[in-house]
Amino acid sequence: MQRSPAFYFVYIPIAMLLLFVFGLAIILMATGTRFVATPVPATPADFLYEEGKGRLKGKIILEDGSPNTEKVQLSYDSKRVTGTSSSSYSASGPQVTDSFDLEAQSGETYLMFISSNYAPAWLGPLENHADGLIDDLVVVLKKGVPLDISLTDENGNPIIDANVNGFPILNDGGGQHIPFKATQAGVYRIENVNDLTYKIFVEADGFEPTSFKIENPDKVGLYNKELVKADPTSGTVIGADNQPVANAKFLLYVRAMVVGGNTSGTHCWSGKEIGVTDEQGKFELDDLMSDHEHSGIIEAPDKRRIPFTNLTAGSTGLVYEMPPQRTLHGKITGDLAQLHDRHFNEFKENRPYVKVDQEYTYSYGSSNHSNNLHDYIPLDQQAAEATFACPGIFSEKVEVLIGPYRVEFNPNDYASQGDLLLEFNLDNGEKTIRSYKAPANLNEQEN
Repeated sequence: MQRSPAFYFVYIPIAMLLLFVFGLAIILMATGTRFVATPVPATPADFLYEEGKGRLKGKIILEDGSPNTEKVQLSYDSKRVTGTSSSSYSASGPQVTDSFDLEAQSGETYLMFISSNYAPAWLGPLENHADGLIDDLVVVLKKGVPLDISLTDENGNPIIDANVNGFPILNDGGGQHIPFKATQAGVYRIENVNDLTYKIFVEADGFEPTSFKIENPDKVGLYNKELVKADPTSGTVIGADNQPVANAKFLLYVRAMVVGGNTSGTHCWSGKEIGVTDEQGKFELDDLMSDHEHSGIIEAPDKRRIPFTNLTAGSTGLVYEMPPQRTLHGKITGDLAQLHDRHFNEFKENRPYVKVDQEYTYSYGSSNHSNNLHDYIPLDQQAAEATFACPGIFSEKVEVLIGPYRVEFNPNDYASQGDLLLEFNLDNGEKTIRSYKAPANLNEQEN
């Protein structure tokens, strides 16, 4: 009988292999030898956290084991990985003494404890899961050592009346800003530091603001820093009538470092005053950073406003023209119980209010950005209606928060150049926006 090639080249080799394996198995069993499988280590995946908040509880003690009795500022920093994305959260918590109970965004979490009489302390990383609870935490406060910073000009003269503050860096995040106190001319001290790196910020009239890091400050003692003389920026602010605007404030919102048209870092504020005009409307800003662009708002005493952008150190002859005053008036009717209250320092009490948001555009480097200015306006509430007046409308994108409602304006609402009137009904959410003319008497209102 003639056999196919598959018989010789496929079936016979398979049969021989099976006989070999069977025979080897018999021999190993007879000698007590076992097959051992070597596991292949798995590649660890990123640790995932569900969105939400976890609860972190514990106590604060001193080195001798006694409970702490002084106020401590608590803050946290969390990094969360969910699927293919990640998020970071930093927030200040309450002031605490001998214990803490904090809800923090889920993720790998660090807790920071800052006090005036002890060095910064921290806990972490903590596996803080959404809806989870860690309730056996203990942090120990320890004394630190002083850190002194000596500020001088280019000639070695001490710089007095500087504003110096800093914070300890933990997990790429920062704790609470801690002010330094002057101990002698040009020397500023913080009493308790440890081996955490500190980020320091310095501002002084006539000098460029600066920031820098100090590593292992507990081993430094005295740190010397020479400040750079600022290159003043000057100009004039005038009104639409070409008259000077006195006491107009320059309020800084964004400072951006620009190198070769590209941005390498920004610092933001919510309206930090960096200068004011004199009686002739002239200004001189002597603390701008030479390698940064500055943006913000110029605000007159009567709330006329105009944005400034791309402002740089050393510019001269600048002229800013304020627009005519424009006020948004409002009349709110319906269920006034839906209005929200807010504490107003000038009245020393809570009052119902509306919040007016104005978005304006600024630029740095080669890109445009937007920012928001917020005004909280107290309401004059009568039996059946509440009224308000918000001066300083300068943006074409305005939103007004009224109780649970957010009222958006559109370009058609700016058909005129004068004041505007917003009428809003809290019962049905209906709005009317039209031009406003001050009534000649209490019963007269015109379009």
